[in-house]
Amino acid sequence: MWTLIQALTEQGHQCVVLATHKGSGLQRTYRDGITIWRAGIRNIYWPTKDRCSSSITKLSWHLIDAYSPLMQRHLKKVLRRELPDVVSVHNLPGWSAYSWKTLKEGGYPFVQVLHDQYAICARTSMFRGGHNCAKQCIDCRLLRLPHRRWSNRPSAVVGVSKFILDWHQAQGYFKDVPIKHAITNTRNAGQLDLSQPPETHDGIRFGFIGKIDPTKGIELLLSVFSRLGRADAELWIAGSGDASYIDDLKRRTTDHRVRFLGRVFQRHFYPRIDVVVVPSLWQEPLGMVVAEAFAYGRPVIGSGRGGIPEMIVNGETGFLFDPDSPNQLELLLEKISADSSLRRRMSAAALGAAAPFLDTHTWAAKYTSIYEKISRSST
Repeated sequence: MWTLIQALTEQGHQCVVLATHKGSGLQRTYRDGITIWRAGIRNIYWPTKDRCSSSITKLSWHLIDAYSPLMQRHLKKVLRRELPDVVSVHNLPGWSAYSWKTLKEGGYPFVQVLHDQYAICARTSMFRGGHNCAKQCIDCRLLRLPHRRWSNRPSAVVGVSKFILDWHQAQGYFKDVPIKHAITNTRNAGQLDLSQPPETHDGIRFGFIGKIDPTKGIELLLSVFSRLGRADAELWIAGSGDASYIDDLKRRTTDHRVRFLGRVFQRHFYPRIDVVVVPSLWQEPLGMVVAEAFAYGRPVIGSGRGGIPEMIVNGETGFLFDPDSPNQLELLLEKISADSSLRRRMSAAALGAAAPFLDTHTWAAKYTSIYEKISRSST
């Protein structure tokens, strides 16, 4: 979101950010000349993976978060102070969908940007017990009773992928919203530092980077890679996550070709990798690791889930596979390992495909077009 704010500011627009924070009350700060309001979450605890909460405590948190008028005091105060022409809503956890009611009744035209499945699922992922949910479970139906109806309040809705927008509509959400678009996110090329030269090494090096979590398919990747009969192949895993989960993965990983790097900068990872693997099990709305890999000229072997297939041209910039068929991933790892000319062709194609994912100016202009449209329609 900060990349979008910077791009809009560079185009002459005034942006104000409203976010949550761990403390209490409402605080105003500044970053790069941009006003940032931080509101303390009015719930029973600050949501974090590091906090061990009982099932009852978690349920209580979600019940409050499902319909929380308490946070609206913060929202209304900032709206009165800033008087925005339009509001762009990104992440609702902590604020609740009650914010849609506040904005609608206040007469503010607003866009809901869909980054996850919060409006449908209390976990935001529709992934449970190692499987994707085909429909709402009982818990989520109860915690999201009025959300489908409330979802008609935004002036426009944007999905960060066609998948996430279509999925919400298939579930009956945003049915009466007049403006619907899919706008793929971008990355700031300067922040990626693409000047780093590629590292030369023997053999082939596969890489995984991102949150180390069961939903990301890391166990699938480790299992399949262990069957790859190439002594010159390596698998580098970068990222952070639940410490106990990562420690368990390390204990169970006996393959000396696998390296756990911890959290690293992109510029210290991609130039040292030949092929990036994105083996997500959940319906990931948009895999921005794919965009980053392309920016460094790295082909991607990606799961055919969520918005990932919208980014990869199968057979050109990488390959797609079905996570439910591990043999597909194994065959693709072998295929790309055995053919260095294929890797070179795909690397060149990936680099060429990166341009739209690095064009922050056009990306911001797409949002500006929607802002102007809903602003005009509200007058």
